[in-house]
Amino acid sequence: PIAWADDWQLQSQKDDISVYTSDIPGQSLRAFRGVTIVNKPLDKTIAFLSDTANMPQWFYHMKLAKDVTLPGSSAEYRYLVIAGIWPVQDRDAFVQVSHRNQTDGSVLIVAQSVSGKYPQQNCCVRIPKMLSSWLAVPIDDTHTEVTLTTKSDPGGMLPLWIANLVATDMPRETLLALREQLK
Repeated sequence: PIAWADDWQLQSQKDDISVYTSDIPGQSLRAFRGVTIVNKPLDKTIAFLSDTANMPQWFYHMKLAKDVTLPGSSAEYRYLVIAGIWPVQDRDAFVQVSHRNQTDGSVLIVAQSVSGKYPQQNCCVRIPKMLSSWLAVPIDDTHTEVTLTTKSDPGGMLPLWIANLVATDMPRETLLALREQLK
């Protein structure tokens, strides 16, 4: 199991999306979680979430997402670039992705930052630590509950107002766009 915070506080409930945050000791950026239901079965939801190249079309502020193959490794990796909100520089992350079928029929997709395996790019501030997950739970044959949870150390300078904005806007805007794409 992933060690997430256990003190989630509801920040908003709007458009059938619930957004929660939790403080991370020593960081200005709070962990965030968003929950909604999409009108697609589990298999189609997982296929959509696994389509890396399409992520910038719906993931909040995602500029680039690409699969990366490392020599001698069968692991799944992604390189991500997230647009900064003025005056913050763009961020990038290199993550290892795993899919885990759960005993209750749900699927957990986990993306965790990996250091030293992908060169630092000049465009961005590297996100040194990130742990993010998608939990897709089948509700019935045509509906899936989707939960996005993320905690990260964004690296570099990040004003508190931007950190707080990201923690509430990112899950809501991402899940709104995800639902729209899965109509």
